[in-house]
Amino acid sequence: MPESRYNKAKGKVSFSFSHSTIDEIGKYYEDCESGLEAFYLKLCPEDRFIGYSKSELEKELKEKKAILDRTCSLELLAALEARFRIDYLIRCQNKHKDLLSQKFRKIHQQKANRASLTDDILTAWRSLFPEHKTRLDNFQKAIDYRNWLAHGRYWLPKRTPHINGADYLTIYLLTDDILTNIILMEA
Repeated sequence: MPESRYNKAKGKVSFSFSHSTIDEIGKYYEDCESGLEAFYLKLCPEDRFIGYSKSELEKELKEKKAILDRTCSLELLAALEARFRIDYLIRCQNKHKDLLSQKFRKIHQQKANRASLTDDILTAWRSLFPEHKTRLDNFQKAIDYRNWLAHGRYWLPKRTPHINGADYLTIYLLTDDILTNIILMEA
């Protein structure tokens, strides 16, 4: 059985430790952005861009950067979700005594490892830590954006202004703010 599977004998999840860190994603983004700029604006293989005007070249670069933005935003939000889910599971598995852990164990008794990130985990955080409500609300909105990205962007979202306003930097700053100010258990 793979390491990341649920261990029925012990009733615990074995963590894969393969989720990305915010620093890894940030470095990847910077490297890719630099590479795109170098490719389009400096290295430009002549046969690749024959017939392109400068504005067409810049337009294509902008489109490639938008893809990078969405891809890295998705990775950041997935990493942040992983951190919240790991925190939830560790608090349940290790039977921590704090109020949040107790609340999580009640959820775990009903839903085990299928607790909803937004309906269960973030709601529990919000109820016990109102000082983080704005951060958690912003994360929940970002999860809507993540879902839109992850499911192919085929529909017009109800909250279009939020979706259109989301970008890598906004998501990065939100992720950094949450990881800096909310103490999550680590595996």
